[in-house]
Amino acid sequence: NGESLVFGNPSDGGPHVVLTVLSEQFWVRLMLVQDLGFAEAFMAGEISVSNLVDFIRFYIYNRATLDAASSSPVVSSLMYLASTRFGNSVLNTASNISAHYDLGNEMFEMFLDSTMTYSCAIWDGPGDTLEAAQLRKLDMLIDKAHLRPTDYVLDLGCGWGSLAMRAVERTGCRVLGITLSTEQKEVAERRIAQAGMSDNIEIMLIDYRKLDPAMYCFDRIISLEMVEHVGYEYLPVYFEQCHQLLHPQHGVMVLQASTMNEERYAEYRHSVDFINKHIFPGGHCPSVSALVAAATKGSRGQLMLESAANFPDHYARTLRVWRERFLSGYDK
Repeated sequence: NGESLVFGNPSDGGPHVVLTVLSEQFWVRLMLVQDLGFAEAFMAGEISVSNLVDFIRFYIYNRATLDAASSSPVVSSLMYLASTRFGNSVLNTASNISAHYDLGNEMFEMFLDSTMTYSCAIWDGPGDTLEAAQLRKLDMLIDKAHLRPTDYVLDLGCGWGSLAMRAVERTGCRVLGITLSTEQKEVAERRIAQAGMSDNIEIMLIDYRKLDPAMYCFDRIISLEMVEHVGYEYLPVYFEQCHQLLHPQHGVMVLQASTMNEERYAEYRHSVDFINKHIFPGGHCPSVSALVAAATKGSRGQLMLESAANFPDHYARTLRVWRERFLSGYDK
């Protein structure tokens, strides 16, 4: 009706955002599913925002109040029921992965660097490039795994092959990379062949649960932001399989993951958010304690945590750079 409402004190600093409601449907979405409702209303053109990034900052600054509003039993139950459609059975996982990674390699090339590495980079100074930061991250994982030329390595969720290729380039080891994306497999195999690494790297289109421990024994397993596709209920199964595939005497597993804050994890686990529904169907970011508990349960205490590191600022910068690169090529 043209009425304007002002909230907060502009003199306090922080983001200044103008939200214009264009449809009454917005209020229904917001009442039912809060932040997901806001996102879908924005996508549907039911609202407009003067600066979307600043609005998200505004949401973060007020998260405690907004999260309390979203934790009512009725809303939580509705969101949990909605989340069950994204289960990670063997059948569902293949379709979930395809829904994201088979969108077309050209789209991912718009914002990734030349290595086609789709995970958090490790930055070194303000002048660092995305490619250098991604290679630094790959080297960090290779160093943590103590890779040797004689090692047989499982690359869980190999993407477009950057980790496998870097590992072979540095050590000369052998790598089996697995993926559920046909488009990733095609590009990875082409890049590997062009680099002359086909004798060292094999790419398979297979679910991790289908690898037979009677046929495969790996000296090292590296899981680079793949566990987010496993799902909470399958975390123990995932670690049980990794344990069975690892060499029993000298096996080492290195895992990099996007994790959820412990305080918010219980509610997150029983709900569905924008990422789950629209970006990564079946996606689930476990908490650190959930990972440790699942590893202990799945391996019957045989997998022992040696070290852990946290680098959220590096992911924030990675996402920021990806967004800038994506928007710069959006018209293409």
